[in-house]
Amino acid sequence: MRIEPFGTFDYHPREQLWKADVDHLSPTHKVELSIGTDHAQADLSDKIKLLEAFVLDYASIMERLYQFIYESYRKTSEAKTLEEIKTMYFLTAVTLQKDNRTWWLVLEPNFDVPTLYSHFQRFTMVERQIVPLFSLIPCRIRLE
Repeated sequence: MRIEPFGTFDYHPREQLWKADVDHLSPTHKVELSIGTDHAQADLSDKIKLLEAFVLDYASIMERLYQFIYESYRKTSEAKTLEEIKTMYFLTAVTLQKDNRTWWLVLEPNFDVPTLYSHFQRFTMVERQIVPLFSLIPCRIRLE
C-alpha cells in the first residue's frame, strides 16, 4: 500500500503492522516506520494524520529523547555532553500502536562515533509523554 508522503508499506499479518523504510522522517537516516492495525483492511486515515503530526514535531521529540539520555547518564562516570549524545544516536525505528496514543521509538548508536553507549535506546511515548522502556544505564554484570 502506498501512503503519501511516506512511501510503500507492506503488511505483516503476524505482527499486525504496516511497515516501511522511509527517507524523510529523519533528516540523516532511513527510519523503519510501522503502523499497528487490527487487520490489513483497517482504515489508516487517523493514523496517517498522527504520522504527519509526528513529522512536524520531530525536532522537539528528538530533543526530548536526547535530553532524557543525557539526564540518565549525567551523574555517572560515563557522562557525555548533550551535543556528544546527539552525535552518538539517531532515530532508527518508530511504531505507532493500534491505540493511536502509544509510540515506540528506538534510537540506534552511530557506528562511527567512539562511545561506551553502544546499545539501542528504546522509549515509549504516550500522548507526547516520553518514558523509557528499559533502564538507560547499562547493568554491569560480572560473570564468574
